[in-house]
Amino acid sequence: MSRDTLAEMADQSAMHIAAAQAKKAELSVANKAIHAFGGEDAVLESIASGCTISALCKVLGVGTATFDRWVDRGGEARTAAYARARTRAAQSLAEQTIDIADAASIQEVQLAKLRSDNRWRLAAKLNPETYGDKQQPLINIDLGSMALDALRKRVIDVTPVNGLVNDPIDEG
Repeated sequence: MSRDTLAEMADQSAMHIAAAQAKKAELSVANKAIHAFGGEDAVLESIASGCTISALCKVLGVGTATFDRWVDRGGEARTAAYARARTRAAQSLAEQTIDIADAASIQEVQLAKLRSDNRWRLAAKLNPETYGDKQQPLINIDLGSMALDALRKRVIDVTPVNGLVNDPIDEG
């Protein structure tokens, strides 16, 4: 095994410091862009209205990873507000499907269906309890056991006719 030299260790340390400073600078840019956009409430309202994170990041001029770090750096309060906004986004997307269908002309039906279906699927991902497919409970039927039970019942429920039991072995 080779040991790192002091120079190699210093280079690694410098790279880590530079990366940390770059992330800090990205967050500073994100904070400025979000402030210019109208602040945290405006960002969360945009998300709640159904704006995708990638579209919002393009408007803000930041990357999605930087945006995710901004959410994380806001602590539990921002994370909870972000989660609520995403849940409300599902409702917005579901409501948009109705608007799209109502506005479609006969020539635009296929396009409207595609747009509506995509929004509905995204709503189902964002809020599966409300917009996801409802899972039916599984019912297992063991036909082998049912057949055996039926045969046992037939054997047990055999009653002789007129009180006589015909035994083919005794007749012989």
